Amino acid sequence: MKDLVLITAYCPTNEQLDALEKCLESVKKTGCHILLVSHTHIPIHIQKKCQYYVYDYLNEISEDYNFFGNNFFATDDICIHSIFFQKSFYGFAIYRMFSIASQLATNFGYKKLHHIEYDCELLDKTLISEHSKLLETYDSILYTNTGNKDGFMFGSLKSFNVEFLPDNFKNYNKDFIESEMKRIETKHLETFTKSLFINSGNVLFKHDNELTEQKFKKGPKFDVVGRHYTLYYNDKDKTLNVLYRSLKDEPENIVVIVNDNEIVRLNVSPRHWYIKPLGIFDGINYVRIDNSKKTLFEKHFNKEFREIFKKKSYITFS
Repeated sequence: MKDLVLITAYCPTNEQLDALEKCLESVKKTGCHILLVSHTHIPIHIQKKCQYYVYDYLNEISEDYNFFGNNFFATDDICIHSIFFQKSFYGFAIYRMFSIASQLATNFGYKKLHHIEYDCELLDKTLISEHSKLLETYDSILYTNTGNKDGFMFGSLKSFNVEFLPDNFKNYNKDFIESEMKRIETKHLETFTKSLFINSGNVLFKHDNELTEQKFKKGPKFDVVGRHYTLYYNDKDKTLNVLYRSLKDEPENIVVIVNDNEIVRLNVSPRHWYIKPLGIFDGINYVRIDNSKKTLFEKHFNKEFREIFKKKSYITFS
């Protein structure tokens, strides 16, 4: 039987639908069967590019910061460490998709399952056949930034032997995901997923630099989901600050509202980054960040959360 390729998608904009369609066209060239699982409705002409299409109505995310992993923004002089580059945890939503795909692959007799995220493109169709051959020896194939189990996992491409899928990958268990994400030290969904496969079978780790521009086009998700801005604490002058990094090719007007009565404006040039103090942190109870179209982010601070925030989002100096 042909291998099954799972494409996971969330495409509320035309730009994202275009990316999905390019992804599907690239995967069709492999001759594999395609399962598209989406948390948004997909136009029928795109559905027809797949053997299977599933819409899952529940795009369950969480804003619980206990699920957030640390990220940073660094220059030669400073480093901003913050879990609040991450705006939400999408692990529940993606694991619902993994469960749907695992059950379909198992019940319909597929031996090998490959996962690609919708905003990527498979530029070398032999990549999947190479993975398929390796799955005769290994239970799964994962990519990391070191090429071994100690590296950070690249989550947009991975392959599995269906027979040896971990139970908590193929059977959706929200309670298990929640407890494990709160338990693990490095709080990234990729770390959680990597540990599932390490603990359940024989994993082949490959270096993500093997995914060259000629083989695989990586998607821009890291920036799309709002990780280009954050609030942070400066212990030197006890202030709350905003970092905003432009991803656009045109100017932006960013408005930061502090305590509902003070407005701080950022006139952002294309592809530039900005830091702006918002005031003494202990006097700030509420912050909202807007662009010209919508509210991007808001945060309330009470006494308890203020102290947590200082430890979770801060600046260091070289």
